[in-house]
Amino acid sequence: MPILDTGLLINRERRRTASLRITVMNRGRQQASAGIQVYTIATEAAASTDSNPVNGDQVGGGYGKLVMRRLAIVELQPVGYSSGTFTVRHEVKELDQFGVSITANGLAAGEVFATMAELDDEGEMIAQHNLQVMSSLMDEMMHAYVANHTGHTVTVIQTATNTRVATIPFPVGSSPRQLDFTPNGREVLVTCQGDKTVKIINTLTHTIAGEITFPVGAVPLAVAVSRNSGKAYVTTMVEDYIVVIDTETRSLVKLIPLPAGSDPVAVAIAPDGQKAYCCLINKGCIVVVDTITHAIISTIRLPQGAKPSAIAFTPDGEIAYVTDVQFERVYAIRTSSQVIAATIKLDTGNDPQKLVITPDGALAYVASRGGDEIVVINLSRNEILTRIELPAGSNTSDIAITADGLKVYVTILTFGYVAVIEVASQLPIAILPTGSFPSGVAISPILLD
Repeated sequence: MPILDTGLLINRERRRTASLRITVMNRGRQQASAGIQVYTIATEAAASTDSNPVNGDQVGGGYGKLVMRRLAIVELQPVGYSSGTFTVRHEVKELDQFGVSITANGLAAGEVFATMAELDDEGEMIAQHNLQVMSSLMDEMMHAYVANHTGHTVTVIQTATNTRVATIPFPVGSSPRQLDFTPNGREVLVTCQGDKTVKIINTLTHTIAGEITFPVGAVPLAVAVSRNSGKAYVTTMVEDYIVVIDTETRSLVKLIPLPAGSDPVAVAIAPDGQKAYCCLINKGCIVVVDTITHAIISTIRLPQGAKPSAIAFTPDGEIAYVTDVQFERVYAIRTSSQVIAATIKLDTGNDPQKLVITPDGALAYVASRGGDEIVVINLSRNEILTRIELPAGSNTSDIAITADGLKVYVTILTFGYVAVIEVASQLPIAILPTGSFPSGVAISPILLD
């Protein structure tokens, strides 16, 4: 994921820079997005203020630290479209130092180009800068974490090089199952079915930094962390709950009871962070939870006999895609009306498991346990685009995509490895041994905000 940056610039006393004009352009043939930030160095006065983000400001921690102001997050259409270019202005006259940083995302992330012009009080240009790519550090930070269920370990893979950089041992019998990152990417929450805990991994040290014990009879399974609040939503089996966790205090906030025998196998947070959606595979429905009140506010009914196994959202949150292992379908559900807008039929014996949607909302990748393949769906048409074959008997489980949308990682239970799919070619490009029965995978979130 490219990061374009001016570096820190000094504001001159003579002909002082009053404002910046920042222009971002997509020169690629695919969509991209960009997060635009202006930063400065905290003064003593700024350091004494509240460090909580306000109106887009983010203080890095006191005097001498970076202060970031988020200006915009924009979608950039391919080259040739008027909406492929975006310009924003920002006042900096009171700043003695400033810089501009842009995070590019999407299939055309590598084709995003940006300039920054310094303007005086009259709007005349003082200087212009082409932002330079600073992607190597971000590449080093991007990791895939794989939970090895019967191996009682978590494997850490650097996604830039597809190399294993760490194996984190878990207590024997803990049985790690699924994972998700906290919003800042500094911790990974891992559900452990054997000892009925959620363990917390420090992503800087690749070590277990803590754990949260669950009530008697509640066996944690799926986990999803809200990018807005940082609250984690964990489904439990045997005793059917959605358990809400405060990831900062590492404490249980609420147990949301579900109907007995629901078997809540999956949970996902809507992109706006306002609702959590939970698949009740044995009830043939999806319950919707308000993330403020933590109350169930609605139930989405699927066709009689359906067994929903996973859910993923388009980036705008307008459509939720749900896999059905019983009828071997994928449903496109409008979140506003909670009505099925389209049904994509899969092959008999496909047994669809988890699915993931590309950051630009163009494609969905469905892990097919029975078909030994990844089914790729064109979301603009809601039809199958292609199938990516895997070795016979692969027994896929979980699937994740890198934040730049370039690679898909799918866990292969039978053979104990992760297959890496290149989105551009729709072909496997790597087979990475992990550990015994890799059941879950999550990839570092490098967020635009």
